[in-house]
Amino acid sequence: MDQKFSLTGMGSVKKDRQFFVDPLEEIEQPGIKIMNRVSFFLLLVCVVFLIPFHFNESVSLTWFFLSEALAFGLIPILARQGYVNTAKMLHIIYIDVGIIVLSSVFGSEALIQAFFIPTMGLSILLFDTKNIKLRNLSIFISILSYIVLDYVIFDQVAISEDGYNIIRWSVLTAAFVTTWLIFNTFAEFKESAESKTSELLQKEIELNKQLGINQRKLEKYIAELEEARKQLEHNTKAKSAFLATMSHEIRTPMNAIMGMTHMLQKDKPREDQLEPLNILDFSGKTLMTLIDDVLDFSKIEAGRIEFERTEFDLEQLIGAIIESFKAAAANKGIDLQSDIDEEIHNVLIGDPARLTQIINNLVSNAIKFTEEGSVHLSVNKRIETNENIVVAFIVADTGIGIPADRVDTIFDSFTQASGSTKRLYGGTGLGLTISKELTELQGGELHLETEEGKGTKFTVTLTFEKGKVDAFDSTQSKQVVDSNIDTIRGSYVLLAEDNIVNQKVMQRFLERWDIKLKIVDNGEDAVEAVKNEQFDLILMDLQMPVMDGYEATSNIREIEDPAKSTIPIIALTAAALKEVKEQVYDCGMDDFVTKPFDPEDLQRAMVALIKR
Repeated sequence: MDQKFSLTGMGSVKKDRQFFVDPLEEIEQPGIKIMNRVSFFLLLVCVVFLIPFHFNESVSLTWFFLSEALAFGLIPILARQGYVNTAKMLHIIYIDVGIIVLSSVFGSEALIQAFFIPTMGLSILLFDTKNIKLRNLSIFISILSYIVLDYVIFDQVAISEDGYNIIRWSVLTAAFVTTWLIFNTFAEFKESAESKTSELLQKEIELNKQLGINQRKLEKYIAELEEARKQLEHNTKAKSAFLATMSHEIRTPMNAIMGMTHMLQKDKPREDQLEPLNILDFSGKTLMTLIDDVLDFSKIEAGRIEFERTEFDLEQLIGAIIESFKAAAANKGIDLQSDIDEEIHNVLIGDPARLTQIINNLVSNAIKFTEEGSVHLSVNKRIETNENIVVAFIVADTGIGIPADRVDTIFDSFTQASGSTKRLYGGTGLGLTISKELTELQGGELHLETEEGKGTKFTVTLTFEKGKVDAFDSTQSKQVVDSNIDTIRGSYVLLAEDNIVNQKVMQRFLERWDIKLKIVDNGEDAVEAVKNEQFDLILMDLQMPVMDGYEATSNIREIEDPAKSTIPIIALTAAALKEVKEQVYDCGMDDFVTKPFDPEDLQRAMVALIKR
């Protein structure tokens, strides 16, 4: 039986009433090539025999050879159209019929019946093992034909002259019937092929129609996605602008609050004023921490956090952190201690600001959630190579601990151990989230161990490059700043600041350092002041009316007089975003101090630039 194969040639078989086989696949079958060659050869033989019999006016044999020629011409076409096994069977049958007819005509002496043997061999060549039944059937037909010819026609039928006429008419009838069968089969296939072609064309039209609909839908979706992308971009820019504005607007008054608080603390306040001032200072710093947390969380969400690679003194960094929390711990009666493994390489390369932020968050939380006992910061070496060192920062407390059912969510955004915790202790719940994100973004790990009612231990593990040991002298760094305060006394400084409160805060600070100050309200006046006078340093606000700090700095750098165009400029800004800092340096400023500023940071920057 013929088999219908898929175009992929993967062997998926579907039997069909018409035994259809994909013609493209059959080109690769050896049996088809053999059948085509034999058919072509027998076609030529029939044509050759047609000529003498036609001249001898032997009508029956003429029609016989004509029908055989037509059959052998149409059989390859039948196979090419997909009826492979049918074509093969017809091929064998026509050969057998030809042998029978020719043997009957020319008699047994011609030994034409001997061709049954190669016919059986041809059956084996045409049908492979997949079609063993068809092979055996074709061989059986050849054997049966031989028996009929040898034992019935030759031995039992005496052929007279009238008998020859009967044979002729039989052959003629057989030729007509055979021709009718071939053409009828071919016509049936043609109709079937046309029907299938029509169905395929209809399906193609429907598929093309559906494809067009899907393509229009896809184009619509792409347009919607593009619109959503643009909207997201717009929202991201709007969010960044809002964060920058919020940072600036909140930091500007905070600069005045914290600056005045700092000066009042240094003015030897009365005993009854000291506690309110400390509370004011602590609250201001807490508010700034909350603002920074919100800004950092937004940066992390937007994927805009970047890390610096600078050398820093580990011992000095840890000492500064502990020093900043001593007052808060003392107010609660908590013992705050730290220790550093002596084997740790002291000068490291990394991002000290982010490391300070991580540890600050953990120490701040430890103090906040500990009512009695201690908070301990340990720094231990884990792994060390020639270039790198893995350091563990461990913050352990004896506080309230974390319930077991909240451990898995404690690092989630805006999450605290419970609602009562938030009411009692306050906070945004972003500190741990930010610490974990900052740690993991640097390739580190933040691990938590806790037991409710007994305390908590956070372990931060980070890898640092080793720096040069002599890069820092932590015991002398503060003394250097203090002693160099004399180098800026008597300096003449220009302050470009449009906020009156900030003008007064800066004026009070600089007067304490014996610095002469000139104040202008905008960038345009700052440029004119530089042209008319000689200053040792310029403190430049960035956002001012008439002309902002960026444009003013660019104009100052373009002044022809080198003594004026090279004046050191320090940016004073309430915008704490990285791109602002980059823009500051790009326009020609020398340093960057963020409001609300730490007086020591400002003093250190001024000493470094005026000394230069």
